[in-house]
Amino acid sequence: MKRKLAILALMAAACMSSLAEAGTSIQNQPGPAQGGIGGPGSAAPGGGVEPPRYFQLPPEPEARADDLRLNGRCNEAIPIYGALADLGRGYELAEFNLGQCLIEVSKNAQDAQQAANLKREAARHILKAANTGLPNAQLALVTVYLDGVGIGSDPVEAGKWSLIYHSNGTRMALGLPDVPSEVQARLDAALTDKTWSDAQSRAAAWTPPTLNANTDN
Repeated sequence: MKRKLAILALMAAACMSSLAEAGTSIQNQPGPAQGGIGGPGSAAPGGGVEPPRYFQLPPEPEARADDLRLNGRCNEAIPIYGALADLGRGYELAEFNLGQCLIEVSKNAQDAQQAANLKREAARHILKAANTGLPNAQLALVTVYLDGVGIGSDPVEAGKWSLIYHSNGTRMALGLPDVPSEVQARLDAALTDKTWSDAQSRAAAWTPPTLNANTDN
């Protein structure tokens, strides 16, 4: 009963834009300033990396960043993802992966404040990607809100994003699985019938990306 919700019919249109060709260089490109992450290589206090004054994107930058991330080298992937995310439309997946990498780097922060800053910046990027309609980011937000990673814990908001992900037309077209059973069990334990109803109201009020020009909210 909790999952029977006819919302977001407009999500049937594919939301993900094809990857645009990146520029070859970014002048004075900072990484996420709040987390102290910038260009690759130079160590900074608090476990981050100092941003370079000039950062040149490698060939096939998103593929390179993905390879670095999958090999546990998020410090090097972050400035590439950040430069791509700054290009905007077409780089939603880079925005999401930037958030994922920031969470990973936060595990090795030298103090609690640095970790909190990294997680806060991560949540901002994941939320921005989710608001473009990216299903990966929408699913990630469920646990972000359940666990309060970089953002206040909010089970109702977690429920909202689970419903949006469930109804995401791109998810269905790509054959991505529904909300994992263990995550759904956590939601059911955290939400009552009343708070599930609140989550449904929030999901119904969410504007699909084709109608929402501002993806930061």
